[in-house]
This record gives sequence, structure tokens and C-alpha cells, in this order.
Amino acid sequence: MQTSYRVSWRSEVARFAGFCRDYSQAIIVIASATVIMVCAESSNIQWITSAHIESLMLYGVVPIVLLIVLGNRSLRQLALQLGDWHFWLPASVLYLVIALPLVYLGIHLQSVSGYYHNGHFNFGHHIFETSIYLLGWEYFFRGFLIAGLRRQFSRGAILLQLIPFTLLHLGKPDIETLSCILSGLAWGYICYRAQSFWPAFFMHLIVNIFTVYWVNFA
Repeated sequence: MQTSYRVSWRSEVARFAGFCRDYSQAIIVIASATVIMVCAESSNIQWITSAHIESLMLYGVVPIVLLIVLGNRSLRQLALQLGDWHFWLPASVLYLVIALPLVYLGIHLQSVSGYYHNGHFNFGHHIFETSIYLLGWEYFFRGFLIAGLRRQFSRGAILLQLIPFTLLHLGKPDIETLSCILSGLAWGYICYRAQSFWPAFFMHLIVNIFTVYWVNFA
């Protein structure tokens, strides 16, 4: 009986080692993503004084280097190419046609208007810093995670990137956090199909610009 018990555990350890070997890239990507998010979001860790530059470096540059180290060399493998813009351009426009009216309705909620209102707002400065910030942010979710996980999880990578994307919105207005489930699914699918993170970057930037403009200037 004791021998049988030992053989069973040896077998399980071998199975676990095989699982880790088969999913080694996914494990590295998920572990690295967790470390990056902890470093980027922790109030006790401040790498760079400018939040938008920090986002670009930690969420953008570092993940690109990691994918290259893992053997992803081409712009397509890195999700940096424009991709199938014949698909994603009209798909993105359709998303915005649906989403922007909902955003306009949402800004009339006190939680949203209070969060985005700024009495000393510089719109041009905001667009510049937000563009840099979202380059890193969107690459992390719709580039790094999808490109790094798609080989082993296929379309499941869309769902995997959705979880941290939504959770990192905790602390923002509840309606915005909940909306991330739908927007994260849509952006993830479009970027997966296009093999490019650029659609999500443009959609996110446009939504942010309209939100901030309507709250502060409309």
C-alpha cells in the first residue's frame, strides 16, 4: 500500500512537471504580468516621477522585451503591426458609435463627473500625457497578454486579459469598472482578430478624450 502511494505521488509530480513544461510560456507571461502590475500599481513603489512615462515603460517597453526574450521577433508576434485594419477600423468605429452615447449618459452621474472634473484642466496637456500613458496600458493588455497567451490558449487569451483589466479599474466609478467587462471583451476580440493592440489604443483614447471633454467643457 505504501509503495502504491509513493508511485501515485511520483506520477502526480511528473504530471505537474509536464503541465508546467507544456505551458511554460503562459506561466512566464502571467507571472511577469503580475510582477509588472504590482510594481506599477503599488503606492510604495515609484520608479519614475511621471505616471505616463512609468506606464509606457512598465506596461509597454518591459513586456515587449519579455516577448522578444520568449522568441517573439516579428511585429505581428509582438502585436505591434497595424494588423488587419480592414477589419478593425470599421469594427472600432462601430464600437464607438455604440459606446460614446452611453458615455455621454454616464457623465451625468455624480460619481463619474466628480471623478473626472478638474478645475484647472489643460486639455492639450491631458491628451499628450494620456496618449503616452495608454500606449503602455493598452499594449500590456491587448498586446502583451493576448500575444503571449494566444498560442496556448487561443481565443481564451481574450478572457484572460479581461480579468486584470477590469480589476485594475477598482477605485474608479462603479459604472466604469462594470463597463470594463464589455469594453474589455470587445477590445480584446478586435485586437485578437487584428493581431494588433492599436485598435484598443485608439478606442480607449477617444473614449477618454470625450469623457474628459464632456465633463470639463461641455
